[in-house]
Amino acid sequence: MTLNVSGPFIYFTIPIFGGINITQTTVSSLLVTILVCGFCIALGKNLSTRPGPRQILVEKGVLMLRDMVVSTMGAHNEHWTPFILTLFLSSLFGSLIGMTGFLRSSTADLSCTLVWALMVTAIIWYNNIKNSGVAGWLKGFTEPIAIMTPMNIISEIAQPISMAFRHFGNLAGGGVITSVLYMALSLASTAVLNLIAANGWMVSAALMAAGAALFLLWRKSKKLRWMILGWLSLVLGLFGFLQAMGWLAGVPVLAFGIPAVLSCYFDIFSGGVQALVFILLSMVYISGACPPPEEA
Repeated sequence: MTLNVSGPFIYFTIPIFGGINITQTTVSSLLVTILVCGFCIALGKNLSTRPGPRQILVEKGVLMLRDMVVSTMGAHNEHWTPFILTLFLSSLFGSLIGMTGFLRSSTADLSCTLVWALMVTAIIWYNNIKNSGVAGWLKGFTEPIAIMTPMNIISEIAQPISMAFRHFGNLAGGGVITSVLYMALSLASTAVLNLIAANGWMVSAALMAAGAALFLLWRKSKKLRWMILGWLSLVLGLFGFLQAMGWLAGVPVLAFGIPAVLSCYFDIFSGGVQALVFILLSMVYISGACPPPEEA
C-alpha cells in the first residue's frame, strides 16, 4: 500500500455547490460500495433448502454475526444486524482496496471514518430522543449532578472523534510507515549495489561464492540463519554484478518483499482488527441508547 501523506489526490471537481472534489477516497468508497453490493447479491441468490458449500458458509457467517449482535446488544436489538454487517464489510473492503497499489484505502482518510462515526452518533441521539424525549435527552447531560454537564457534553463530542481517529490513525499510520520504509530500502539498495559494482565483478563473484558456501552449511546444519545469509549474499552478489554491467540501474532490489509484508499486515490484519473494533464500539454505544422495552 502506498500513501500520499499530503492527502488524497483530487481527480476533478464538479462545479456545483461551490465545487465538489472527486478524490481518490471518493472513487475507492464508490468501488467498495459496488463491491459490497455485488458481493451480497452474488452470495444471496439461488438459495435453497438443501444448501451447498457456499450457502453453508454464508449462513454460518451471518449466524455468527447475528449471535455477536444479540450477545452484545441484546435480543431486542437483533434488527441492527444488517447495519452492523454493512459497517464491517465497508470498513474491511475499504482497507483491503489499498492493496491494489493504485487505489487509496478509503479508511486511510479521516473524512470517511468520521462520517461513519457521526452516523453512529446520530443513531444514538435519535434513539435517546425517541425513548426519553428531547427534555429527557437534555436532562441526561446534567446527571448525576449539574456540575457534570460540561464533562458530559465533551464526552458526547469525543465519542465520534475517538472512533474516527482510532480507525483512520491505524490505517494511515501503516501507510506512512510502509512508504517511508520503501523509500529507505530503495536508497539503501542503490548505495549498496553501487558500492559492490564500484569494486568490479570480483566482489560480486566473492559474494555469490559465499552464498553457495552458506547454502552448503545450511544443508548440513539445517539452521535457518545460514539459509537467510546465503540468500542475502547470493542476491547481493548477483545484482551487484548486474549493476556493474549496467543492466540493473535504478532497480530497488532490497525493497522487494519487505514493504509487501508490512502492507499485508496493515491492510489485512490491522484493517480487519480495526473493522471489528469499530463495529464492537458501535454495538455498545447503540445498545446503550436502545434498552429493552421494559427498561425503556
